[in-house]
This record gives sequence, structure tokens and C-alpha cells, in this order.
Amino acid sequence: MTPLLVAAGVLAAFGAAVATGARDPRIASLGLAGMLVTTPFVADPLPQPLSLAFGAAAGILAAFFLFSAARRLAEPLEPPLGALATIASAAAGFVVGLGASAVSVPRGGPDAALAAGLAAVAVAVGPIAVTRDVFRLGTALIVLLDGALLLMEALTGTPDPLVGIAAGVALVVLAAAAGALVRGAVSATGATAIQDDPLAARAAASRSGTAPR
Repeated sequence: MTPLLVAAGVLAAFGAAVATGARDPRIASLGLAGMLVTTPFVADPLPQPLSLAFGAAAGILAAFFLFSAARRLAEPLEPPLGALATIASAAAGFVVGLGASAVSVPRGGPDAALAAGLAAVAVAVGPIAVTRDVFRLGTALIVLLDGALLLMEALTGTPDPLVGIAAGVALVVLAAAAGALVRGAVSATGATAIQDDPLAARAAASRSGTAPR
């Protein structure tokens, strides 16, 4: 495992932590972009150039959908687990993944992919379990899917081009759906949090002047 491979894994894990732990939704979107663009490079050997370029482009497009939706949010969003706890979870998952090299489990991919995948899963599970914010939920689901792809790559090795293309398409579709949900929630209630009574939330937003005109 080369230092460049470890560096790519660290960048993917750090991007996952930023995506799920940053207060500013736009910064979270940039962290997501960093993770998704770096993920195709956490492989040994690297995918074919066309597959690598498609994976990076799909990551940029997926993050753009979330970034576009984040621009509609007027205020920062508190991360469900807190920034420090999110970074600590990512670091712990990454260290556990690297330490798994001491376990004689047959793997076809690099330990860096296993480490980055565990880090991504570690920071995504918490927000999915506790958040009521559709932006946070959508971002965490994308991080979880990308983490699962990293884990699969760690076990089976560099994916075939068709598998890589299918993974990129799945990420883009999920990101587009998440972005649409965020925009719909903002239009309906003036916020991205899931309310017990959406009509009451909409009325309150209208009275406060935060609802979109």
C-alpha cells in the first residue's frame, strides 16, 4: 500500500466527516465533493482512465446537486453529532480499517479502501438514525452509499468499468433526489427540518417572513 493510496483514503474519510459534520451546508457539500471525487482513486490498481474520469465527474455532479440546494438555506444547520464527534468517528473508523490488515480476512482491494469505507459508514449512521433534517439525511445517505462502495472495493478489488459507471449513476440519482427534497421542503415550510405538523410550520414561516415568496 503506497503513501499516495493512504493519502487518497485519508482525503475520502475527511471529506465524509466534513459532509456530515460541517455546520454550513455549502461547506458540507464541498466536503461531499471531495469524498466522491477522491473515492475512485482509492483503488489498487486504479480503474481504467475512462472509468476513473466518469467516477470523478459523477462525484462532482452529485455534489453540485446538494450544493445547489444548500444555497437556498439561509442559516447554518447544526450537525446531529457535532463537528468534533464526527471527526473523531471518522478517525476511529479509519484507524480500525488500517488495523484490519492484521486480521487474516481475504481481501482483493487495499486497506485504504477498507479504512475510508469504515470511516464513511461511521459518520453516516448517526445522522441517518437521529436527524430530522432532509439535507443532513440526504447527505448522510450519499456518504453511506459511497462508504459501502469503498467497502465492496476493499473486499473484491478494483470494480469493473460497468460496475463503476453504475455506482456513479446511483450516486448522481440519489443526490438529485436529495436536492429535490431539500428544495421542496424549503418551498413548503421555509426550512429543511421534518415537522410534525407541516401546515403549522408553513403558517409560522409565513408569519415570520422566512417563507419563500
